[in-house]
Amino acid sequence: MRRMIAISLSCILALVAVSFVLLYRYREKADRLLMMTEELTTSQQTIHETESPEGMTKPGKRPVAESEPDSESESQAPQTEDPALHAEDGIYTFLQGPVAWESKAPWSGIWCESELDGGLFSVFGCGLCDLAGVYSSLTPYECSPLDMYALARKVSDYAPGDGAGAIDWPYMVETLERTGIFATLKNKDRSYKAFQKAIADCPGAIVLISSEDDDTYWQDTPGHYVNIWHYHPETDQVFLGDSGNPKHNRQWIPLRYIYDALAADSAWQYLLIHSYDEEKNTWKYSGIHEKWTRPAYYRAKPESRSLLMPVPETE
Repeated sequence: MRRMIAISLSCILALVAVSFVLLYRYREKADRLLMMTEELTTSQQTIHETESPEGMTKPGKRPVAESEPDSESESQAPQTEDPALHAEDGIYTFLQGPVAWESKAPWSGIWCESELDGGLFSVFGCGLCDLAGVYSSLTPYECSPLDMYALARKVSDYAPGDGAGAIDWPYMVETLERTGIFATLKNKDRSYKAFQKAIADCPGAIVLISSEDDDTYWQDTPGHYVNIWHYHPETDQVFLGDSGNPKHNRQWIPLRYIYDALAADSAWQYLLIHSYDEEKNTWKYSGIHEKWTRPAYYRAKPESRSLLMPVPETE
């Protein structure tokens, strides 16, 4: 009997000892697991901080480079978060409508509500906005659409009449000639491929579009001058300057939209811009002194006296 009791006690003590050993090993394993969890959490926090929204690429926004540049050329390149800052920032695309000016849309100005020779500039000013854009984009100078209106009236027979007449093609060529810009008038090419080549060989063009010929992109637009720039053969797109529609203005669109919508009932369909010659620029006017909404990326060129508003208006 005593022997059985002794055996039982021995078993109990053995079980207790084993339990202590297992408990110690379990505690040791739990401590290791806790340490691994803490290390993993710290690592995830570090990764999260590195890839926070401030450093991640978002739709429509470029990431800001925080590391040191790899080369001298990279150190000289401007760093910006503004996706609008591209090569086309040097292209001037003035707006003409009063609604754009009321909302203070970029590129709109006091000319949007100006009355000239008995007519509203917003009705007939699309071609003049385009001419001012061409002159300001391709030369060391700049002007407003009102300045271009004054020049066209002075050097050509252009007159809006009752205010409903946009500037005609020959007057455009004549006016640009006085500014040192060589341009030629063209009819719609028989093939799209020929039109592509003509646009690709020039820095830009002024085109006359009509929704009566194609309303894919323009609706209720029987006739309207627009600028196109920077043809990209890889995407077959052009940079659009549309004075009549702020939503269209400064958008990249398929060149095919332009070709299909060229106004067939016009004597000419587009004006090709070929080159600029400083020596042939007899105007060399520079300065936009009228009240207007400057885009954030705009950088003024050398200023001079305004033709139509000798007393500058300030914002």
